[in-house]
Amino acid sequence: MLLTKKVKAGVLLYALLMSAIFALLLQFYLGRVLATQRQSQAQLLSSQAQLMAQMTREMAEQVDGQLSFVQGSSSYHKQGEHLLVKVRLKHGQVYNYTFLSQRQAQTVNNQDSTSQASKPSDTGSQKNDDLLLESEN
Repeated sequence: MLLTKKVKAGVLLYALLMSAIFALLLQFYLGRVLATQRQSQAQLLSSQAQLMAQMTREMAEQVDGQLSFVQGSSSYHKQGEHLLVKVRLKHGQVYNYTFLSQRQAQTVNNQDSTSQASKPSDTGSQKNDDLLLESEN
């Protein structure tokens, strides 16, 4: 009689231990799932705000102004060569962006394209080096 009670207690302790381990694993898994969901939600909101800021940049014609979107609103202010954009989403988040003026951005792009055009192309010598390496092998 005494032996059967010890076996029942051992099985009960084993079941309790396994359920505690399972509960810890489940808690860790649920924590990771929630963190992933929060992170992807934050990325989505940030992407929406950046898109709204870029659209505001393209539509900005005056020194100050405000645009309204489905997901929120944006206000802008031209300050010298910079365009300051403040985006407010419906969920309450506020994002601030600073852009170069359209004219200066085009000047920078033109300078980059002319500097790339003036650089000599080195692809021919690289092909010759590749051929030399293949012939040595």
